[in-house]
Amino acid sequence: MVGSQGRSRVGMRSPRGLLAAIVFLLALPVAVLSEILFGSGDGTTIHLALGAGSLLLAFAVFDFKLPRWMNWIGCVSAGALAVIFLLQAVALLIPNDSLTYLAYEVLGQKLEGLVPDLVILWFVAMLLMDSQGKTRILGFVAMSIAVGSEVYKYTLVYLGTSIEAQPEVLRALMLLPFVWLLFESAKKIHPK
Repeated sequence: MVGSQGRSRVGMRSPRGLLAAIVFLLALPVAVLSEILFGSGDGTTIHLALGAGSLLLAFAVFDFKLPRWMNWIGCVSAGALAVIFLLQAVALLIPNDSLTYLAYEVLGQKLEGLVPDLVILWFVAMLLMDSQGKTRILGFVAMSIAVGSEVYKYTLVYLGTSIEAQPEVLRALMLLPFVWLLFESAKKIHPK
C-alpha cells in the first residue's frame, strides 16, 4: 500500500456497543410509532427491541477492558435479559397460556427485576476501570442517576409499593447508561 505508510488507522471503540445503545434508545420511539401506525403491537415491538439490544450488549461487553470475569457477568446477564425479552415478545405473538406464564410470571417477575442489576454492575465496573476523559464524566452522571433510581425502586418495594405501581420515569432513567454507552462506544481509538 503505497502512500499509507506513517498513517494510523482510527477505529471506533465498540461498534457493537454503539449499535446496542442505539437499539435500546430507539426502542420506545419505535414502539410508539408501531402503536400509531398499526394501532397495536407496541408491547411486541418494545420487547423485540429490548431483546435485540440486550443480545448486542452481551457481545459488546468484550470490547471493553475489564477483568474477564466481570465481562462474563455482563455477557451472561445481558444474554439472560435478551432471552427474557424475546420470549415475552413471542408470548405476545403466540397466545399460549404456558408460554405467557413462563415469560411473564416466572422469568418476568423473578429474573427481569434482578438481572438488570447485574448489567448495572457491569456498567459501574466499566466506568471505574475503563472509562476516561469527558465520557467518564457523562458516565458518572448517568450511572449515579441509574443506581440512585434502582435504590429508590428497592426502597419503594421495601415500603410496600409494587414495581408495577411505581412511576414509569424510573424505567426511563434506566436508559441513561445507554446514552453513556453510545458516547463511550463511539470513542475513537488509535491502534498501536
